[in-house]
Amino acid sequence: MFARTRSFLRSALRRSRFETDLDSEVRDHIRARVDDLISRGVPRPEAEARARQEFGNVPAIMEDCRRSKGLSWTDNVAADLRFGLRMLRKNPAFALTAIVTLALCIGANTAIFSVVDAVLFRQVPYPEPDQLAWISRLEHSPKGESEETSVDGETWLILHGQLRSLDVAVFSGSSKGVNLALPGAGARYVLQQRVSAAFFRVLGVAPMIGREIQPEEDRTGGPPVAVLSYALWKSSGTPAQGAKIVLRGEPYTVIGVMPEHFRSTPPADVWTPLQPSTKGEGSGDNYGVLARIRSGYTWKQANAELGSLATPLLERAARNPGTFQRFHLISLQRAQGDEIRTPLLLLWAAAGVVLLIGCVNVAGLLLARGGARRHEIATRLALGSARSRILRQLLTESLLIAFAGGVSGLALGYGALEALKQIAVRPLRLTQPISIDLRVLTITFAMALLTSTLFGLLPAVSLARMDIRTALAGAGRAASPRRSWSRKGLIVCEVALGMVLLVGAGLLLRTLSHLTSLNPGYDGRNVLTASLSMQDARYETAAAINRLFDASLQSIRQYPGVEAAGIALSLPYERALNDGVRVLDGPVPMERNEISNVTYVTPGYFEAMRFRLLRGRFLSDSDGAANQPVAVVNQAFARRYFRDADPIGKHLGDQREIVGVVANVQQQSGFDSTGAIAPSRGVYIPAAQFPDPFFKLVHTWFSPSWVVRASGSEAAIAEALRQSVASVDAQLPFAEFRRMDDIRSAAFSVQRMEAVLIAALGSLALLLAAVGIYGLISHSVLERTREFGIRLALGASSRSAIWIAARPGIALTALGIAAGWALSLGASKSLRAVISGIQPNDALSFAAAAAVLLIVAALASFLPSLRIARVNPGSTLRQD
Repeated sequence: MFARTRSFLRSALRRSRFETDLDSEVRDHIRARVDDLISRGVPRPEAEARARQEFGNVPAIMEDCRRSKGLSWTDNVAADLRFGLRMLRKNPAFALTAIVTLALCIGANTAIFSVVDAVLFRQVPYPEPDQLAWISRLEHSPKGESEETSVDGETWLILHGQLRSLDVAVFSGSSKGVNLALPGAGARYVLQQRVSAAFFRVLGVAPMIGREIQPEEDRTGGPPVAVLSYALWKSSGTPAQGAKIVLRGEPYTVIGVMPEHFRSTPPADVWTPLQPSTKGEGSGDNYGVLARIRSGYTWKQANAELGSLATPLLERAARNPGTFQRFHLISLQRAQGDEIRTPLLLLWAAAGVVLLIGCVNVAGLLLARGGARRHEIATRLALGSARSRILRQLLTESLLIAFAGGVSGLALGYGALEALKQIAVRPLRLTQPISIDLRVLTITFAMALLTSTLFGLLPAVSLARMDIRTALAGAGRAASPRRSWSRKGLIVCEVALGMVLLVGAGLLLRTLSHLTSLNPGYDGRNVLTASLSMQDARYETAAAINRLFDASLQSIRQYPGVEAAGIALSLPYERALNDGVRVLDGPVPMERNEISNVTYVTPGYFEAMRFRLLRGRFLSDSDGAANQPVAVVNQAFARRYFRDADPIGKHLGDQREIVGVVANVQQQSGFDSTGAIAPSRGVYIPAAQFPDPFFKLVHTWFSPSWVVRASGSEAAIAEALRQSVASVDAQLPFAEFRRMDDIRSAAFSVQRMEAVLIAALGSLALLLAAVGIYGLISHSVLERTREFGIRLALGASSRSAIWIAARPGIALTALGIAAGWALSLGASKSLRAVISGIQPNDALSFAAAAAVLLIVAALASFLPSLRIARVNPGSTLRQD
């Protein structure tokens, strides 16, 4: 029969020049074949099905015949594409499922890679970015290896004077909000960054107008000058050069304006001379050092010269046994993204796992579809088609699916990126422009090409290597065990990878739940806060600062609805000032200061926040500069240094008496390793008892916050706060107004972002696994319909038959969970840096992930198995 069919088709091709003629002759031949089968007693439906099966793949056979006549490779490629499109149109459900699967996976990867590329891989926007570096200090100690990217003033002086291979500049570690007053305009809050001379030269960007800071301006006592950003210059309307502005209460002269597209990291509106020192701020590691490798030197040479330097900082560290430090260079691009590298790489890895699951899913769909096409492929091979030709055709179909999935995924990626910006920009403090550009487009379509190879190769090779005789003899029978196990293996892999993502999502969700369930230690309801910069020449003395505090608080307390008001240097959930404190008369005498959180507060602060008083009293108006120095400590401090003894009446350094103990509040971790948020030990000191130098130093880094507990409109309270400060000093603008609930929520923003995104990717992986299991069981039920009909005819119940059909899906899921459990134990260790309050092997997270997978697998297995209940045993047994 097959030889006769082949001979007929080839003769038809020789007789006809057009496909329509060939199709017409084939249709006539099919009708003749149907009549022949009916005459032999075969029912018409079955006769028509068998005839179409014998001659249904006319286009492919015709292309094979054309190839035997010697067509060009372009004709062959065009033929493959046309045939691939026809096959996808004939199977819309399969095509749509595969394309949507890939679109979701590629869309998620495109959006996340856009952020990763902008932050971690894209070159910084300065000339010759490969020559820009950041000087870092690497420390090896018995505890491990650590890296510090800040130096002190003494180290900067040595680096500045001894390096031949590097052009260096120093800058303050972060931009600081300060007060700016313009001629004829009100005060505004701007971001200031203090930089040394040569800062803009090292970056390779000159001012658009004017000049940059000179060495004589960058020394103690130098003239106060400022360089403005383009946006500030345009909005202020000041002249580009020579204009007088009042910055931090002091007159400054504008000497330049940076180009419109210039961006510094961190962002800034105005740049002023750093005037580095070895005292005050410069006595600690508070400076960053930027470097550009000079012409004629290489990275290796610059690193060698830098590593040979010996500074007092390194010499002090070398005195500790087993400790070694050295300076080295890291790229500026890496340094700027170092703080958020871990969460971004975590998200990218999760998206990659989802893409791999999608490929496995589509490969499983192709294997199932390949089982239905075995007779077609066997017929083509029997008619003389080369196996390489079959393999190329099948890979072409996979490529078409990948291309459609890539284009659709790109469209989804645009929408996903906008949603991702809303979720991630603020928690990660992203300042880089993030978009889908040519670079991301290239990666997207490279992913599509790679995925087409990954998911298409196994099914294509499996079909191309089939045994023709077995395939033709077994037409219409169940899938071979080898093909069945290939698809089952893919399901196990899919479930295992999904288990890894679900465990990761569970760990992050558990971390978020732990952090949000911690007792804040205060009552944040109806509490509004407002911060402003006190780094101002008019407020360099304790007397001036406390006059502002007292007058503004007296004014705001008279506003209707205000219950209490106070001021604090830092708030709960924020990073507090780390300073050395020594207990003078505790149970265990202290020989030196130990780090604690130190916060100055005014009377009324504890009442406004409703701190819980455990012992003693709160601070009062009588705790002034002329009275006995006092302090309130928290419970963590009392337990650490007094154990079970009563700390009331005991003394800290400078004979400061402890008068109260309050409950712990949550703070950002600073000096210990208790996690992202923890009740660190803390000391509260009356603002009236702070000395002048200490105020000047701490206001370099911190901006105090006014705290008001009041009923009524937040907008009205905010306006009252503005008026209360303006009544004392109209040139002090507030930076922002925040509710305490918002501050608490912002403290967990990174953890919340990670949990939401990983959970979303895990849900997508779960959906793909469900689709894969559903497809496997559905195909199995279709192939085994006759078997189940026989079972039912022999007396088996529908319930037992349904269980037999659904059991493989549940068993494969159990295998996948076991494999995924082992993989998750290793993968969860990489989450140590981002989880808090739980262990990486948290049993609840693992058990919940396994339970969710089993439930979804049971649903995906039983739903298609329910078709067995509708099987008619009599009709099934009458079929041949």
